[in-house]
Amino acid sequence: MPQRVKGVLAALLATATAALLTSTAQAALLFSDIGDSPYQQAIIKVSVTGVMTGNPDGTFKPDQPITRLGAVEALAAGLNVQGTGSIPNYKDLDQIPEAVRPVIAALLNTGAASAQSAQVKDGDVTYTLTTDKAVYGVDDPVDLTFTVANTGKTDAVFQFPSTQNYDFVIKRGTDELARWSLGQTFVQAPTSLTLAGGHSFSFTTRWLQRDQDSHAVPPGTYTLEAVFPLKDHPVEVNLEFQKGLLTTFPDNTFRPNAQVGRAEFAALLVRAMGLQGEATQKAQAPLSFKDAGDVPAPLHGYVAVAIDHKIMPLLPDGSWHPTQPTTRGDAAQAVASVMDSLNRFNYVRGTFVSMSGSDVTVANANKAVTSYALTPTVAIYRNGKSAAASDLKPNDSVVMLLTGPRGRAGYIEATGQ
Repeated sequence: MPQRVKGVLAALLATATAALLTSTAQAALLFSDIGDSPYQQAIIKVSVTGVMTGNPDGTFKPDQPITRLGAVEALAAGLNVQGTGSIPNYKDLDQIPEAVRPVIAALLNTGAASAQSAQVKDGDVTYTLTTDKAVYGVDDPVDLTFTVANTGKTDAVFQFPSTQNYDFVIKRGTDELARWSLGQTFVQAPTSLTLAGGHSFSFTTRWLQRDQDSHAVPPGTYTLEAVFPLKDHPVEVNLEFQKGLLTTFPDNTFRPNAQVGRAEFAALLVRAMGLQGEATQKAQAPLSFKDAGDVPAPLHGYVAVAIDHKIMPLLPDGSWHPTQPTTRGDAAQAVASVMDSLNRFNYVRGTFVSMSGSDVTVANANKAVTSYALTPTVAIYRNGKSAAASDLKPNDSVVMLLTGPRGRAGYIEATGQ
C-alpha cells in the first residue's frame, strides 16, 4: 500500500477515534469512574448543581457506601434546606462538623405533608383539603385550603347547628393541639347555606406549626383536619403532616460516620417527598421482589412507596437489597429522583437551534430564541447516549439543566431523529 494512502487511512482512523472518544467520554470530564455506572446521568445532575461532590482525584466512587452524614448533606442540598437552630446534645456531637449542625437541626424539624390534597365525596358534593406545598422548613407557615364543590346541576342546601360553617383542627394522635374556631364567636341557632350547581366555597387558614399557646410543635406525626360541621353528619377531611425528616437513635447518638441501609434511606426520602401517609397505607402491601423478606417490618411501607414512585427502583436482577448499604451512586440517583419530583432542578426545555463556540441557542414553544453559556464540563446525552456538542441537530428537543447564578447549562438531554 502506498505510503500516502496509509497516511490518509491513518488520519481518517485517528479522526474517527477522536470523534468516538469525544462522543463517549463526556461524563469523564466530570469523573473518571462513572462511565459504566447505571447512575451516570443522575450523578452528573447532582454534581453540576453542587448537591453532591466528587473527590480531589477526579473520582466519584459510585459504589462506595455513603455515610449517614453524607446522606443528610445530599438531601439537605437537594431540598435547599436552610440550616437554622441547634441540634440535640448527642453523645457523638464532636463527630459532627460545626458547619453541618444547623442543617441537621433543620432536617430534624423540616415538615412534609402526606399529600398535597385529600378528598371526601358525598353524592354531588366534593370536599377537598389542600396544602400550599409538600415540604416545609422549620419556620414556614402551612397554608390550608378547604374547598366544598357542588359538581351537580341542582342547588345543594347545607344545614348547620350554628352560624359556624367550617373549622380547621390540628391533632397529634388523639390530642388536639390547635383549632381555628377557638376564640371565634358563633350564634347557636340553626342556619343553612346554599351552594349552586357547578360552584364551590373555599375556606383558608394558616398554621404556624405551633399549638394553641403559640409553642412550636416538636417532631412527630400530626393530623391536619378540615371540618364541615353539618347538623346531621359533620364531614372531616384529613392530611398527615410529618415534622422531622430525620430520626435519631434511642441511645442519643447521631452516628454520622455509620453506613445507611437502603431501606433506611428510602424512609428518609419518602418522608422528604411528603409521602408519609402513603407509606402508612402500604405498611402491609405485598412486595414482589425476591429479597422482600429482608425488609425490616417498620420500613415496609417506605420501601413500597420508594419502588412505586421510582425513587429507588428494583435492581436489574429483580432484587432490592434492603439491608445493604446505600452507595453514593444509589444516593445520587435517589436524590435526583426526589429533586425531579419536587421540581428542584432549574430546567430549560425547548428546541435546539444552533451551537456557537461555548453557547447553545434554543427556541421555546413560541419560537423565541435564547442563548445559554455552557459549563466547561457540560455533559450531553442524545437519544439516551453520551454525545458531543457537535452531535446535536437542529430541531432536537432539548432539556437543559442550568447551574449557578449565571444560568450556564451543565447538562443537556436531547432527543431527535
